Amino acid sequence: MSQRSAIYFGGIFFFIFLWLTPLGVFNTWVPANLHTGFYSVATIDRGDDTGYYAYLRSAFIDGDLDFFNERGYAHSDKINSTGYVFNNWQMGQAVLFFPFFLIGHGLAYLYQGLGYPITTDGYSPPYYISTAVASVSYLFAGLIFVYLTLRMFAEKNLSRLVMLSTWLASPLIYFSFIRQRMAHTSEFFLASILIFIWIRFRQFRNPIHYLMIGSVLGFLCMTRVINIAFFALFFVDFFWEFRRQGKTNPAEARKTFFILSAALVGGFVITMLPQLYAWYQLNGVPFPPRHMKFAGEGLAGFNLRPLLENIYALFFSPKWGLFFSMPLAVLGIVGLFLKDNSFGSLRPGLLAYLIGIFGIILLYPEDSASYGHRHLISALPVFAIGLGFLFQRFSKNSFRKAYICVWIFCLIAILAQFFMVVQYKVTLPYNHPAFTTKALLSVGDIVFDYPKYLIRSSSLFQILLAPHPGKWDYLDGMFLVLYPSFQLLALGLILLLFHKTFKNKLSYILNPKLVFSNIVLVSLFLIVLVAYAAPKKPGKEIASRLKYLETSQNGDAFFRGGQTNAARVAYTKASQHMPNSWKPYFKIGQTWQSQGNFQEANKFLQMALNFNPKLSPALIILGNNYSRMGDLVGAEKMLRQAIQSWPMNKFAYDSLARVLAMQDKKELAIDMLKQAIRIDPNYGVGHANLAMVYLGINQDNKSLQHLNRAIDLGVRGPVIDRIKSIIERTAASD
Repeated sequence: MSQRSAIYFGGIFFFIFLWLTPLGVFNTWVPANLHTGFYSVATIDRGDDTGYYAYLRSAFIDGDLDFFNERGYAHSDKINSTGYVFNNWQMGQAVLFFPFFLIGHGLAYLYQGLGYPITTDGYSPPYYISTAVASVSYLFAGLIFVYLTLRMFAEKNLSRLVMLSTWLASPLIYFSFIRQRMAHTSEFFLASILIFIWIRFRQFRNPIHYLMIGSVLGFLCMTRVINIAFFALFFVDFFWEFRRQGKTNPAEARKTFFILSAALVGGFVITMLPQLYAWYQLNGVPFPPRHMKFAGEGLAGFNLRPLLENIYALFFSPKWGLFFSMPLAVLGIVGLFLKDNSFGSLRPGLLAYLIGIFGIILLYPEDSASYGHRHLISALPVFAIGLGFLFQRFSKNSFRKAYICVWIFCLIAILAQFFMVVQYKVTLPYNHPAFTTKALLSVGDIVFDYPKYLIRSSSLFQILLAPHPGKWDYLDGMFLVLYPSFQLLALGLILLLFHKTFKNKLSYILNPKLVFSNIVLVSLFLIVLVAYAAPKKPGKEIASRLKYLETSQNGDAFFRGGQTNAARVAYTKASQHMPNSWKPYFKIGQTWQSQGNFQEANKFLQMALNFNPKLSPALIILGNNYSRMGDLVGAEKMLRQAIQSWPMNKFAYDSLARVLAMQDKKELAIDMLKQAIRIDPNYGVGHANLAMVYLGINQDNKSLQHLNRAIDLGVRGPVIDRIKSIIERTAASD
């Protein structure tokens, strides 16, 4: 890539980063309704995202792999027989993110030393920003590896087109900037390297090369285990090549086959050992139990008819069918079937990999439960190769006019993906049964009726267009200046590193012996780290944790059954078994809350917040309690903190609207309620409360509109009847 091309590519990439990355509601002046969708730079999902991030934060900050105290981790109450908390995810991303996390840790100490209220516990903005930068940076490097792979057989302009189109017209664009803590950008980076080094070194058939390839594959599976499908690529490639050699010298062919296979598997196992060891220490088995459970169910329930239905849905479903949501991937598959001497020997292995990854997706009984077919992100470098060969055909002189159509089709595919991204979890829920077709058919509505959604969520552009105070504080500087500057610097350093590497100034980076030896050293270090951070727990501690789990579950059963006092006793016993857990204190607060004892409730809710300061449900309840006790200023403060902690919590906006209305800030209250029903259009109570506020400012038509919507959603009661009668009397008098 020439220097000018690199600058153009970096500039395009950085612009898209600024356009799509949601910063969230990081400060009080940022309008809450500016943030749409669920995720932001400062949001780490309770499921997969926290499962990956916990390895990094817990090992570095806490010095252990005990995830019981991970804030917001959805599985913190799933205590295994080992005494550790269940974790089905992998540590590969944590290894890649560590250098960036270390910079974030230093930045947190710097801000703290300057007197700013920044924590150094892994849960403050410097850590979120640094890991977001890590995710985007690895994506950027992965795209360059895809370009370098394409340049082995395609000209520059075509390689750039395929690289950008493969990325921008796929689900990877969502995980690039909006949900960065998933492992998909790291996975894409490693898959891109794997394909690049395989093509670059396969002709040598040297064991050291396959030790390196196996170790990279191990690292890839230590990031997302589904990538074990790449074994199909290598073994079919071995078989396809050596079957020809076997015709002349079968003994030598068998020997070479087994040596290279052993090198590949050996490199893989050496790299995967730390992860297998970690799973064994945490879960009691050396594999991811949840994945194994679902894989077993999929194989046991195998049936031809459902399989054919799944194949049809994979390609033609209106929800995420590949023909609609990833048409370039389909063309990439077609391209792999083209006869071409320049890549004919690659085809069997690449097709075998696709059969493997599609087989896993089709047989696995659980869907991806997120944006698009994210399980195919590691296949994007393979799709890019097929797409490159297909488009290369159209670049020949006889197809020049068709080549223009290629550019137009790529642009359409990119725009289609963009319109899906801007509507995901904004105007359409992620589980909409016809998401893709509905999103594509709604393009006109977005462009003409809701153009504000074209700038996704609380991106830098969106925030800078919003009203803001004359003077920024430290958070404004961190999110609006430091973060984009840090990301721009990282992109520049990556381009510089690639330039020097491929100008032979740093050619040792591609040395197979050096790469493999470094991976072995990292693997050995990780094994020692796991042994230190996840030792076998003593029986007394295991028994105490299991007793905590039992008493907590008993408390939940009592509370659901209306036995509030018995529930409180059970939760109190649970807190004695695990005094550093926030959950028992929160639940004790709920029991006092249900009995109307707000002072006692507040005491225990504050104790929960001492362990988990950004616990949005606790902040909401505290805000509501302060409101009932007459402290409207304190209530507003708590509820705004709840929104900042969880921008998509409709109950926080609803509660804040009531507090604002009590302070006669009805216009602001309306804004909050609009945001609540924007998050959940079927939130009946929100519509009813909005009807009440509109009634208070004599906007009867709007009040009646939302009142009828609330009634349609099943909201009933004397308040609804009273509002309706007032509106009817007003209409009659008019």
